[in-house]
Amino acid sequence: IIRKKLVNKKTSKKECMRCGGFCCENLAMAIGCPENKQEVEDLSWQLHFDTVKVYIHHRRWYLWVQGKCIYLSGSGRCKIYAQRPDRCKKHNPPDCEHFGKFYDIIISTPDELEKYFKSEKKAKLKKKKK
Repeated sequence: IIRKKLVNKKTSKKECMRCGGFCCENLAMAIGCPENKQEVEDLSWQLHFDTVKVYIHHRRWYLWVQGKCIYLSGSGRCKIYAQRPDRCKKHNPPDCEHFGKFYDIIISTPDELEKYFKSEKKAKLKKKKK
């Protein structure tokens, strides 16, 4: 489990022009925090794949699939920029992967997922005792 302090930095269009298209090499999808045993097992199974990770950002969970957009050129430029999907147009540079940490926690393996939930359970027990 990787825990990082977030660094948000305002970016400009000029900085985006210098980017190599990091956001086009990863697919992040919002998911809910697993709430029962079956959901944890399903997420654990997905983490068996080396291109899949989970990250948590401001207590929101995301499935992170590493790969590359088929429209990304070798120089990191979008080949269909004028016709790119709305999702690409709405990408928010201040939270961009290229300009700062976009996660609080990254979970890369089923073992790390299990450790995360064990540590969260312990933390909740400590709060109840206080």
